[in-house]
Amino acid sequence: MTMPPIPAPPRISPVDAAQQAVDHTRRFLFPFRFEKWLALGFVAFLDQCGRGGGGGDSLRLIRPGVGPDATSPAAEISHVVDWMGSHAAIVAAAAAALLALVVALTALVLWVGSRATFMYIDDVATGRADVRRPWREHAEAASSLFAWRFVVGLATLMGALLLLLLGGALAFAAWKGRLSGAAALLIGLLALLPSLLALVVANALFSVALRDFVAPLQWCHGVSCGAALRKFSVLLRANPGAFALYVLLKIAFSVVAGIATLVAGCLTCCCAFLPIVTQTVLQPLFYFERSWSLCFLRQLGHDVIRDTPPAPTEPGVAAGL
Repeated sequence: MTMPPIPAPPRISPVDAAQQAVDHTRRFLFPFRFEKWLALGFVAFLDQCGRGGGGGDSLRLIRPGVGPDATSPAAEISHVVDWMGSHAAIVAAAAAALLALVVALTALVLWVGSRATFMYIDDVATGRADVRRPWREHAEAASSLFAWRFVVGLATLMGALLLLLLGGALAFAAWKGRLSGAAALLIGLLALLPSLLALVVANALFSVALRDFVAPLQWCHGVSCGAALRKFSVLLRANPGAFALYVLLKIAFSVVAGIATLVAGCLTCCCAFLPIVTQTVLQPLFYFERSWSLCFLRQLGHDVIRDTPPAPTEPGVAAGL
């Protein structure tokens, strides 16, 4: 009696997932329908919240009777430091108020972005272009994702501020002559700069994991962000090479997408740089990028994409949420 052949294990490849994402994008975005692209562009714009200069007049604190041309940079710095030391309470209050404002604005942006992350997953996974329904339907899952994003973002901000304060202390010590300039530079290069770079890279990778894999797992299984993180950690330990290749390919795709955005802006007299307009004009890029990780998860045994006929876009998209 012959044994039936053992089925080959599924091929885990971010390259194949990219091809599947192209097919998914072609299927649900074409033929072109303006109202669908506009709705998806609006959702994609909100989804970018929390991911991601201008100059102003410099403040001069000049001692009475001394002209601006007669004051050396070192003397100006000394005067600023002396002024801050004599008004420590005002400086501390202003710094605390500024930090509170930054934290509040960051929380708002992350909250909107977390809600929109599930909106875009829902639309791309099902082939629809809804706005109101997924905003309401996935509020609980989005709140769980927001809590994780906010805590991690706050910890990253505090860590970066601590490293910058240490760097400022080194610069101040070197300026006062308590530490040689070469020693301060060496400490900064060997300790502070690598630590800051590692912090930024770790935060970026964790943010990619949350948006690209953890949130879709939440959407697929109806679980909290913590439970989805545990599912993702199992997948990551089992397929570290595939995920590493995915990250490298996504960096390359980000470069290509940036060039495409620049070209589109130049060809449209900068109109394509406007919010929502960018996401609408370049919707195939955004749709592909969102589909990519969903197709990758399907290879890993989590069928996030639902191959259902697209439903019509809800009316009144621009009227609000």
